[in-house]
Amino acid sequence: MTSQIRIKPKKLFVECLLCSKDIYVGNNPHAGKFITCKNCEMIFEIINIDPVLIDWPFYDDEEDFDDDMDDYYNDWS
Repeated sequence: MTSQIRIKPKKLFVECLLCSKDIYVGNNPHAGKFITCKNCEMIFEIINIDPVLIDWPFYDDEEDFDDDMDDYYNDWS
């Protein structure tokens, strides 16, 4: 009889910049993804994935904010 090794994905968390609570960033974070702190409801942007770092979202006047937020809200659906 053989057994298979199952590798469970790590649950990645970062610390909220406002309230210091843990924010779940998902199993496969990517730069540019928006995440929300469940405690204080602030929105942050993942700016680096190795290590995972977040920052306050910054939008250039030429950047289309609506498209980015559509991606953010689709992640919650």
